[in-house]
Formats: sequence, structure tokens, C-alpha cells
Amino acid sequence: MAVEVIAEAQVQVLVEDTIDLFTPAQKIDEIRAVVQDLRCHVIPGKVIFQGILHKQIFFVNEDNVVVHQGVDIPFSGFVDIPEAEPGQFCQVAASVEFIDFQLLSPTVLRETTVILVNVQLLSNVSLPLVMTVNQNTTQRPAVFNGVKNAFVARGPGRSAKISKI
Repeated sequence: MAVEVIAEAQVQVLVEDTIDLFTPAQKIDEIRAVVQDLRCHVIPGKVIFQGILHKQIFFVNEDNVVVHQGVDIPFSGFVDIPEAEPGQFCQVAASVEFIDFQLLSPTVLRETTVILVNVQLLSNVSLPLVMTVNQNTTQRPAVFNGVKNAFVARGPGRSAKISKI
């Protein structure tokens, strides 16, 4: 069996959250964000997806020490794909496009994140197995997911996408 891409779609998801910091902050030093635990499900005409936005928040506390707090924020959404039918497979990949944040008080942080989600609708296609020269092993097509990227925000207007953390 091989995998055939039937259709592809992209959608942006807005994730807004208010976070209670465990200790008062003077300022936010850095926020690192990555999307993880992605799942998808095919229904007639749509692909539903869900995942976790994992953030590492580094901030300066009242003692001028940089401390860390991790946050996991679930998100979900869907894309319209007219060709989608139950029994087909889906593959989903996502990346953080943008983070904005505001320290509302020493213990309350407001964050807005934009996630770009790419969905592929897949179907199995029967292909003959390809035999190697020695005919003892077979080769089969494989599907690989992309490399995780993290998004780092360092104060207003200073953010960048970085490879693997």
C-alpha cells in the first residue's frame, strides 16, 4: 500500500489565554512556544484537528531572578475539504506564526497566539511491492512528519521562529 494525497488545506487558529503566574513578575523575559500532540479525524466534508500549545514562560520575579513556568493550552478546529469521507486518513502539521503578550498585573499574563495548521487528506493506494536486487527484502513507501519548530517571543515586536529546542 502507498499513500496518496487527495487534498490539502491550511487554516489559522487564534489561541487567547490569560495565565496566572505562580509568583509576581517584574517583566516577561521570553516565551517559547511549540505545538504538540496533534491529532485529526475525518468526517464528511471536513477534517477536525486538535492539539496542545505548549509554552515555556521565562520572567523576572520580584527578587530579580529569572524563573520559569510551563503552560499547556488545548486548541482545536477544522478545515472544510469537500473530498473528505469517513475511512480516509489525515495528517496534520502545525507551527506557531505569532505570539503577542501583555503583563496585565504582576501575576496575570495575557497571551495571543496564531497557529498555522496544515492538513492533508490521505488515501491508501494499492501498489505492487518493489523488490530489491537480492529479492530478500521489500521496500515500502513511508510518510514522515516535519521537524518541530519553536517560536520565541522576547518583548513587543521581537520574535522569531527557531529550529528544535
